[in-house]
Order: sequence, then C-alpha cells, then structure tokens
Amino acid sequence: MTSPAIERAAINREHRTYLQRRAESLLPDHPYRVELVGGLHSIDWPQICASCGTETRERAVVRKVFGRPRSHVRHSGSYSRQVIHSAQIPYCTSCSARHRALTPPRNLLVDLWRMSWPVLIPMAGSGWLFILTLRIELGMPSADPYSKYAWGLPALFAGIFVWCVVLAWYSSRAHQVEKQSGVTRSCDYSDDVSWVWERERRIYALRNERFAQAFAVANAARAWRSDDDRRSKRTATAIITVAGVMAAAVWAIVVLGPR
Repeated sequence: MTSPAIERAAINREHRTYLQRRAESLLPDHPYRVELVGGLHSIDWPQICASCGTETRERAVVRKVFGRPRSHVRHSGSYSRQVIHSAQIPYCTSCSARHRALTPPRNLLVDLWRMSWPVLIPMAGSGWLFILTLRIELGMPSADPYSKYAWGLPALFAGIFVWCVVLAWYSSRAHQVEKQSGVTRSCDYSDDVSWVWERERRIYALRNERFAQAFAVANAARAWRSDDDRRSKRTATAIITVAGVMAAAVWAIVVLGPR
C-alpha cells in the first residue's frame, strides 16, 4: 500500500503556487512524488539505491542547476541568475557505474574555452596593459618622486584581469555541472518552492517504489500536504493584505496629512 506521504505524479491539488506548479512541470514523470520541508542536506536518505531499490551504503553527489526567474509571471522565460544545489543520493555500485557510462566525459580544454571566451578581449587587454605599465614602472628611476604612485596603474590592470577570471569562472559554473542520466533522474528534486517567509522545501520525483516508500517513511515528519497548501495561501493573503493596508496608510499620511 502506498504511504500517505507519497502522492501520484499527477498532482492536482488546490492552492498550489506558481513555483510549485513550475517545479512539478520540470520534474520527470515518475509515479511517486513527495514534497518535503528542509534543505537537501537535512533530508534523511534510506540505505536503498534510488534507481534499482537494492540495499546500499554508497552515495553519489547529484548537482543541479536552477534558473531563478526575474518574476513569478506565468510562462516568464526571463532569468536573473542561476543557482547550483547538490544532494548526496544513495546509488549502488552497478547503478553508479551505469551512470558514468551514460555520462559523456568532461573535456578540460572545452571547459576552459567556455569559461574564458566571453571575457577574452578584456582579459587580453588588461594583461597587455599590465605588462606595458609594469615595464614603464620598472624603467623609472627610484629617485623619481612619482614612481611610487605609478604602481597604481599595474595594480589596476592586474585587478581587472583577476576580476575577469573570477567573472568567467562564476558565469560558467552551470556548464561545469555534470549532466544527469537516466540513473540519477530516478530520484530527482526541484528548486526551493517556498515563500520568502517560509522554510525551504522541495518536491522530489521518485521512480522506484521501494525507495519511494522508505524515503517517505524516513521523512514523514517533513511532508508537506494539501492542508499545508491551504494554510500557506491564507498566510500569504494575510501578509499581502496587511502590507497593502500599511502602504496605503503611509501614502495617506504623507500625501494627505497636515503640512
């Protein structure tokens, strides 16, 4: 019998937020889903392979990239930034090997090119100017009273070069994340679907029934259900209403108050 903490993949509950519906649409169409409160590192994982359901004590780090939308407008394709989250999910030795066989190997040269090509021009320019100004500074006589101030130019161009490297690494992090395979997609997770004032929570899509049962039982106290959806919506409505009333009161005092 299916645990009450597990729901069928076709979730059609009322009072679902846009973030919940969007997260569900991006997850695989597995037969079991559960929404849990808490971060990925606070979840209790059973000692069962998430792919095949056999006993295992091994874990595999599964990293995912999530695009954070600029707004919660339906069908908005605009993203302000990307975040990366990781979870240590149990997979047996054979499933881990199958995942490595299905995942294309990383190419260091390709990774370096993806990281550096957007900032190649500023990197080349700042590097050349750094060498040029450094040579000028080293060629100046030590008795020159302005020699110590001239060090500011090499320092400036060195800082620009370092900043370009940091920016290139940060902006290419998503390309450095290992692609998921059919193995790691057997236990998939969503981005945070909570409101700003709520605790972090995520939706998990599970394929293997044995693992799904054990996973739901181990985290039964963290399960998020329909009653929680309704309570969350009432809280959000109350907070938005109070904020609107306070904003209107402040506007009335500032605009219509005595001068």
